[in-house]
Amino acid sequence: DMEVIGILQQKLGERNGVSQRNGQPWRKAEFLLVIPGRFERHINLSVSDGQQQRIARFESLIGKTVNVSFDIDAHMFEGRWFNDLDAWGIMEYVPGQQPRQQ
Repeated sequence: DMEVIGILQQKLGERNGVSQRNGQPWRKAEFLLVIPGRFERHINLSVSDGQQQRIARFESLIGKTVNVSFDIDAHMFEGRWFNDLDAWGIMEYVPGQQPRQQ
């Protein structure tokens, strides 16, 4: 598990479908997180929905400084490796306040 603090700038898109494994519907969205600094950095985060309504929680915090918890994994596609940053927790960042995930 990793955490990063930045500004949740925008929702980049959303996909949905039905799982071939269990027949359940799924939703996945991507969000752009900006890490301010001398050399501003950008992170593309994937957010899977489910019973937790994660996508709606991320949407409600667009434009705010947030603390995001995520996992990193990689997958191979056509002989190349790609990183996946799967976000699973988000909360508004308040300086000096102890993080506690939603």
